[in-house]
Amino acid sequence: MKKLAGLLLVACVAAVSHETLTTTVLFDREIVRILDKHCVMCHVENGPAFPLATYEQTWLQKRPIRAAVIARHMPPWAAVSGYGQFMNENSLTLRETQFIISWVEGLGPRNAGTVFTNTAIATARPKEVEAHVDFGQWQLGQPQIARKLPPSTVQARQASAERVVVDLGLTSERRLRALEFMPGDRRVVRSAVFTIQETGQWIGSWTPWFGYMSLPKGTAYRLPARAHMVAEIHYQGIAERVSEQGTVGLFFADEAPTDLVSDIVLDGKTTQLTADTSILALRPEIQPGVTSIEVSARKPDGSTEILLFAKDIPIDWPTPYILKEPVALPRGTVLSATAHGASARVTVSAFTTRRPAPGSPRR
Repeated sequence: MKKLAGLLLVACVAAVSHETLTTTVLFDREIVRILDKHCVMCHVENGPAFPLATYEQTWLQKRPIRAAVIARHMPPWAAVSGYGQFMNENSLTLRETQFIISWVEGLGPRNAGTVFTNTAIATARPKEVEAHVDFGQWQLGQPQIARKLPPSTVQARQASAERVVVDLGLTSERRLRALEFMPGDRRVVRSAVFTIQETGQWIGSWTPWFGYMSLPKGTAYRLPARAHMVAEIHYQGIAERVSEQGTVGLFFADEAPTDLVSDIVLDGKTTQLTADTSILALRPEIQPGVTSIEVSARKPDGSTEILLFAKDIPIDWPTPYILKEPVALPRGTVLSATAHGASARVTVSAFTTRRPAPGSPRR
């Protein structure tokens, strides 16, 4: 198959070799950086989608890539720019979109055509530029606890969702500051959601382009003694049946946090904040038919802040929206979530902001 693709590429290049390049955008410079930043988390060998690491792989798919980028189907990110800033955002900037379109329409050049003429190294070929991602290590460092999930069987060519429960082995209450997930077989895992069985609290999610949830310093989730973690894993089937077993890494606070994170659930009704509150993340649960969703905060002074506006939401990529910085809202603010087309439920991860005593320094 690789040999056939290579022959096809040569034939295609030969067919257009008489045409003149009309772009200065190069694979080895602009395009590979975009692939590294947005694409190869999924589009890689043994990943959930066709690989786009090499020049040849990308060149053969350049027109479908252009169409998907223009239609905003890829990368799968639904939040509209200008409404909230999210650390796990995976959308292309306007400049990146223009680079891809220019590269495709300009015949997809690899590089500037530099030729190495030093006779001492005439037999040495420069290393080809490829996009790269490393899945073999924890992004947050070595976790204090790593728990294997029970294995799940993913049937061939069938999408499914599995719910498994894991005993965390905690003999006393703990404070969780971060969670990271490492799939066993990235070809079949589309997303994962993690909650605590005893409290129902959401503690993190995983998507191929963002694999962890890390709280700001001084905040943490409360894990009760003998707590169990619930993992909801969304799978896609491939050509053969596979057994998949991922691993969850837990990171605990070194010192007692000052603020405990809790959930605010918006389920078709407004919620008024009874204390000063900082918002950390939003996790919509979308039903089929939803065309857009808006999460807003109406403050006591009458102003309204849009925390999230998302449209054309890909339901097969359940995605949280993790804010780059906590959004501070005063007591009396009214939170609401409005979905169009069908119902939606939004879990808001937040903590109560304590007011400092008069004369005391602010944190």
